[in-house]
Amino acid sequence: MTVYFIGAGPSAPDLITLRGQRLIESCPVCLYAGSLVPAEIVASAPADALVRDTAPMHLDDIIAAIAAAHDKGQDIARVHSG
Repeated sequence: MTVYFIGAGPSAPDLITLRGQRLIESCPVCLYAGSLVPAEIVASAPADALVRDTAPMHLDDIIAAIAAAHDKGQDIARVHSG
């Protein structure tokens, strides 16, 4: 299990790095801060992926989501601004 921290660049879906886009497309868990990152950035996540906007979540809940993915051996795309 790996947590990949992916910068969303200037928040335009066509300006994210190719590596970041590929990771979003392949990770079964995708967490993003919807207050800073538009949902379009993570729209290419797998259809069966857990995609969660972490903006309204408390840090403990975000950590719990990461721990749950870890327990299942799942990779995580953690998308943030910048």
